[in-house]
Formats: sequence, structure tokens, C-alpha cells
Amino acid sequence: MSAAARPNDVDRLLRATAGPYEPVGARSLARTGHPAVWEVVADDGRQLFAKRYKDLLFHQRETAGYWRLAPAIGSGRAPVLTAEDARSLLLVATALPGTPVTGATLTAAEAQEVYRQAGHLAAVIHAQPTTGAPVGEHRSWAAERERTLARARDARPTEEDIEVLADATHTKPPRTGLVYCHGDFGPRNWIVRRDNDGRLVIGVIDFERSQVEEPVRRDLMRIAIQLAPHRGDLGAAFASGYGREFTPQVQEACRAWAAIDCPAALRWALAHHQDEEVLGYARTVLDLLRHPNLFA
Repeated sequence: MSAAARPNDVDRLLRATAGPYEPVGARSLARTGHPAVWEVVADDGRQLFAKRYKDLLFHQRETAGYWRLAPAIGSGRAPVLTAEDARSLLLVATALPGTPVTGATLTAAEAQEVYRQAGHLAAVIHAQPTTGAPVGEHRSWAAERERTLARARDARPTEEDIEVLADATHTKPPRTGLVYCHGDFGPRNWIVRRDNDGRLVIGVIDFERSQVEEPVRRDLMRIAIQLAPHRGDLGAAFASGYGREFTPQVQEACRAWAAIDCPAALRWALAHHQDEEVLGYARTVLDLLRHPNLFA
């Protein structure tokens, strides 16, 4: 990729933090068709990513996550922020060595270890102070439900699916308290590698949705939905690392918030060329909502 392929403000920020560098490529594209993430290698061998955010809120949340959450997670378990520019909505961070768990080949025992470590990292994140952290939007349950059903109609699922979502969101779920959350905590953002002794080490990337909210809203809900009902061993491993089991109240809240999340996932997948991973997640949610006994 030539230097001309990168906007001037991206090139300036990269040179300010990395000095001379070699471009590797554009790793993802914004909806406008322009690169949103650029990968480069600095003269000292560091692999870096420059990322432009779609708005100031995403930039603020990611920056706060690097300053507030990454140090708590531990050295080598999160990227390191090297530069940021709020005016250009840009951030530069180091790459985290390893492979996303979604693309890793793991034995059953290794998968359990991955989920145990992920549970521990979730507990560390959720234990961080909330004072001064970005705060998620708060809507009444009636407003959440109204928006969800409107999004469902826009995504054009079957009438049966809309009825399933309407039924699942009919009653406000139990409250579970507010904590600092990652916001997109799941296997695609867990990076697995082996240390020098061959042991598995898990890290976390992408803090752009990190904020103060109920953990069942996104973090725990997505774990529960991705695991249930077919990998109870991974659910148990996650709970072991997290330090506590999902109570019936937490499971009930996860189910309701999954119904809230589902139409947004459907719309995102449709806007991103029928993204199979996200569509699969939405289908899993709908199946579980049709058969709530499978959620136990």
C-alpha cells in the first residue's frame, strides 16, 4: 500500500509515534469505502495499528479503555496505546500477538482454559472503578422495547420472529447493578497465544464500546448466548474464572437483553454483506428465545 493510500493525518500521527515505518495494509473498511484501520511496522519492529473512529464517542471510549482497563488486565494482555488525536478521531496502538479465539484450533481442554481465563479477565474489568468512566445511555424498558421492535421490522425477519422478540421483551428484566464493561466481550475479541513455556495466554482487544452499564446488557449476555445450550463445559470454565455462577436472575436478564440486541445484530449483518458470524449469533438468539428451557 503506497503512502498516498493513507490520509495525511494518519501518516502524520504514525510518523510522530513510530518514526519511519513500512505500511502493511488496510485491515478493515468503513462504510464509505475508505480504510478505517491501517497496519504498519515501525523501524524498531513494532507492529502498529492506526484506527479512525466513526464518531467522538467511540474514540473516547477506546481511549478510556486503554488508560483505565488495559493496565488492570495486565502487561501483554491488551494492546498499548501509543498516540491519539481526538480532532481527527484517530488512535495508534500496538498489535497484540496471537490469534482471535474464533479462528484458533483448540482441544477441548484448551478451550476450557481459554474460557476460564476469559472469565477472570471479565471479572477484572468489571471490578474497575466506574467514577469518571464513560457511561452508557439509559432508556426506560418501554423505550428499549419500542426501539427493538422497530428495528426488527426494519430487518424484515418473519412475523413469527417478531412475535418471539415481542414476547421476550414484554417484561422488564431484573436489575443487576452497574459496572465498567468491555461492551463487546466475546471470542472474536479474545486473542490467544502461547508463552515461552507453551502455556496458553489470553488477551483482549477493542475497547471502543467499553462503558459503565449492567454486565448482563452485553458482556455476560453474549457469553451466555454464545455458550448455551451446547457447551456447558465452557460456561462452567468461564464461571470458574469469573468467580461465580450465573444466577437464575442473571440468566433471565441475559435472555431479555439478548432479545433487545438481536434486531440490531440482524441489521448490522444485513448492512455488512450478510456477515455469517453475526447472522449466526442472531439465529442462536431467536432459537433460544423460542425454547427458553434450553437457556437453563
